[in-house]
Amino acid sequence: MIRGIFSAKAIVAGVFKGWNVAVLLGASLFLAVACTTAVPAATKTITPPPSDTPTPVQQPAPGVDEGTNTPEPEASSRRPPPNNDDRVARRIPDTPDLEAIQLLPNNTLALVMAVKGGSSSSTLKTLVSDPGSGQVTGTKFIQLESSSKSVVLYLPGSGESTVMSSYTSPSYAPHFKRPYTVDDRLYISDKYTSGGAMTITEYATSDLSRQAEWGTQTDALDPGYAVAGGQVYFKTDTEQEWSMSRGFYNAPGDYISSPFSDRWTSTKMEAPELSFGLVSGGDILYGAKFPSETDPITGVFTVDPTTGQPAERYITAFEVEDWDDYHPSSWRNVVIEDGIAYWAGFRSGPATYTVEVLAADLTDPDVFTVYEFEMPPSGKAINGFNSSIDADGGYVLIKPFYEMGDRSKVLIYNTGLETAELFDTGFDITDAQIIYVEG
Repeated sequence: MIRGIFSAKAIVAGVFKGWNVAVLLGASLFLAVACTTAVPAATKTITPPPSDTPTPVQQPAPGVDEGTNTPEPEASSRRPPPNNDDRVARRIPDTPDLEAIQLLPNNTLALVMAVKGGSSSSTLKTLVSDPGSGQVTGTKFIQLESSSKSVVLYLPGSGESTVMSSYTSPSYAPHFKRPYTVDDRLYISDKYTSGGAMTITEYATSDLSRQAEWGTQTDALDPGYAVAGGQVYFKTDTEQEWSMSRGFYNAPGDYISSPFSDRWTSTKMEAPELSFGLVSGGDILYGAKFPSETDPITGVFTVDPTTGQPAERYITAFEVEDWDDYHPSSWRNVVIEDGIAYWAGFRSGPATYTVEVLAADLTDPDVFTVYEFEMPPSGKAINGFNSSIDADGGYVLIKPFYEMGDRSKVLIYNTGLETAELFDTGFDITDAQIIYVEG
């Protein structure tokens, strides 16, 4: 029994003007509820990260005892030193190949976070690259300035943190960087807050080296873009501009498509009748309509990658009842991972908040699973939630806000074990994504 959380009312046509909205939830549909108490996982599935690349041990010179430094007696078969008339050619040793390090081993859970300031963690490191090739060869310990901003890879299993990018944002040109993960791929966007271009850089998930970079020529919304099937889809933001290379004006709110491999090529897609959020599900581009008190229906649908037009039917949808019982950030974001769409809602209880995670199988839209659990205690009162959630490998990431401006904690829910665990990262988190690379 869902206790009236989700309505079993038929979803009527007319939610989108001119749409034939599918009636996907009937009066007989009951959602399966998996209730769980927030307890640590019985079996740890988080693998500790590897240590830094070890320094090769220097071998003693031939004929020298490492303990006494006493030369060994010459063997009778040893070749005598050459005479002055002998010609000796010394062989130039081969240049050793750089061994790639693996900062994110397969089957390891990690967070990628945009943070402000430093951290009290004693395991904070930064990447070390080969000057010639740019290949990441190791890490070294560092201290972050309190005024800096960074993107950090954090391993919950050990608490180790590796700084991927650290920067300052001057008042005359403020900008920010955000992580974005989809389908075992890791991206970091860089966007000016006062209008302007946006770049998206892809990083290798093993050693965090740069793989490719793409950028816009126009002011773009961030967050709000999607990377699907080798294309970047985004909405323009505040400025109307003429692009000589593209040959068209873009106005605020236009939907643009551009191949990740060619930043200079782009296509303006047709304006839909109703605005929606772009959602990436691997190679498929989806759209999402989010609920409001006046229109409490939410759902996902496919989007034509050529025209940008939404499909005429929802793949899956539901209606939120008892709107006033939920925190305003509830149901305001959806993430699609491995064919599952995840939403999250937050209800205030007598002691703490109760979290409801809704999972819908897109291959069987009548199958819904609801996981319900209480937030684990932290010693501080919760005063809000970030509406943005993320999911990967069956884990769901939720970002609560605590009193006194504490934004250092994240909650990770394991849908397989049905357990919730709270991690204190020690950072002031601006945004966070979760990644689990299976191998």
